Amino acid sequence: MKKIIFVLAALIATKCTFAQQKVGHVNSTEIIESMPEYKTMSNALDKKKEEYSKLIQTMYADYEKKTKELQSATNMSQVMQDMKVQELKDLEKRINDFQQKAQKELAAYAQDYSKPLQSKFQNAVKEVAKEQGFSYIFDLASNAVPYYPENTGDASAAVRAKLGITGAPAATKATMPVGTPKR
Repeated sequence: MKKIIFVLAALIATKCTFAQQKVGHVNSTEIIESMPEYKTMSNALDKKKEEYSKLIQTMYADYEKKTKELQSATNMSQVMQDMKVQELKDLEKRINDFQQKAQKELAAYAQDYSKPLQSKFQNAVKEVAKEQGFSYIFDLASNAVPYYPENTGDASAAVRAKLGITGAPAATKATMPVGTPKR
């Protein structure tokens, strides 16, 4: 009888502990895209894309012009034709290199520009979680956990024990849950 009462008391205590945890969710994409700074970032990124697009269009126009010149030249020597073909190949390579470089620069530009937005979002989530007593907040857009209480709820030791792993845990890059962005 005492065992049954003890088990019931333990179950009730466990249930009360879980019932006290408040869990919420957000959609980071929706929130960040509605921030006024996001429109500024998008406009700046679009402007940069347009600049690169114009340069690439100019390069393609030059390529087309030289291709037509080569095709229309009927009395050109073989040496001149070979030179023009090589010139076209070089121009084609420069166009491809420029496109790759532009894509990398745009990605870096977007990442640099979005860091303050991400930081502002993370700070707001953290503040709301603390103000409203959330234990965890899940991000529906990225399947991550942008907020969780630090130094609590870590079940790593119990899982290691269950797997029969002994000794200190291996050094890891982060101690956050999988898929969680760094704060």
